[in-house]
Amino acid sequence: MPLTSILLLAATLAFAAAVVQALQALKSGRWKQGRAQLVLMGAGFALQTAFLYYRGQEVGQCPMKSLADILVFIGWSVVLLYFLVGSGFRLSLLGVFTAPLVTIMQSIALVQGFKPYAVKGKINALVELHAAVALIAYAAFALACITGVMYLVQERLLKQHRIGGLFYQLPPIQGLAKAIQRLVGLGLVLLSTALGISFALHTPVSNPKLVFSWVVWSLYAVITFLMWRHVTSPRRTAWLAVVGFVLPFISLWIVTHA
Repeated sequence: MPLTSILLLAATLAFAAAVVQALQALKSGRWKQGRAQLVLMGAGFALQTAFLYYRGQEVGQCPMKSLADILVFIGWSVVLLYFLVGSGFRLSLLGVFTAPLVTIMQSIALVQGFKPYAVKGKINALVELHAAVALIAYAAFALACITGVMYLVQERLLKQHRIGGLFYQLPPIQGLAKAIQRLVGLGLVLLSTALGISFALHTPVSNPKLVFSWVVWSLYAVITFLMWRHVTSPRRTAWLAVVGFVLPFISLWIVTHA
């Protein structure tokens, strides 16, 4: 098995272990701010980073051309944003909801497999930057989706009067609603930046990747407007964040096979 596959498999197992450990800690009432989970998430992130480095060495550029590579890059970006914004939003259980998504994405990547890229000319740094910023924007939308799931879970627990270990670890429901808004806003700003770079590159409007990027941008621009104008309730905002991520997730399959 290639070193890159070993690193990715180890990272995937680390994230899966983080989920199992967290669920066991919650069940036993020994959460303690999820310290063990943070260690496992940190280990997974380090292994992801090592994978991206060695994969980049293999293909001679930033690994963002195949579906498998894109899934790993988004997974890496999601975990990076988890460490950057999780503590800021006081989302102590964010890792419990993040790790399963990353595990699934990387498992799909492992099944898809990794192939060499076609030999191309000189690498354009702006093209690489455009792709990287766009994928990090997708990661922000993914994290907004995860936070939306957390909101809906807490709302359901409240309605069913199931006040237990999981409920006490979740942040205030109002905080989750604000976190969704900020993450969607962050993703929209990043995607707008990526599209701005595409203008500088004079990318043809008919380019399939650009077309789908604009469709995703339009969707989240509408969601952002509805949240800004308070047209939707926090619950509907959470659903928009969850369901809205279906489009960019599916578009990954379309643009990589276009």
